[in-house]
Amino acid sequence: MALQFKNMNDLVEYLAVLEARVNTLENENRQLQAVSSPQAAVDGNVISKSIARALPRSNVVSPSFWKRAFAIWGHFFVANLIISIIMGSAYACLMMVMFGSLLGNLAQSQK
Repeated sequence: MALQFKNMNDLVEYLAVLEARVNTLENENRQLQAVSSPQAAVDGNVISKSIARALPRSNVVSPSFWKRAFAIWGHFFVANLIISIIMGSAYACLMMVMFGSLLGNLAQSQK
């Protein structure tokens, strides 16, 4: 959403506020970097192990393309199967009601 300024003074005031916010954030960033710099030497294996613990144990996030492809296909197949069973049973019930009433009317007219 674009801001609408009525005159140049409004724009200058808005830019001054933004500049003050940027300066504040830069100062906070410098302070945080100064505090955390002794601990900044973290081994890459520690980071990769923490990421591996956070990820789910699934082939969806496997580095192998084929494992990912078959995992996604399996999820698609199961979802499609569940939806098909629900829709199929609804369709079967509807057909039983329609043809049951049709056969009942035919039986009544035969008597």
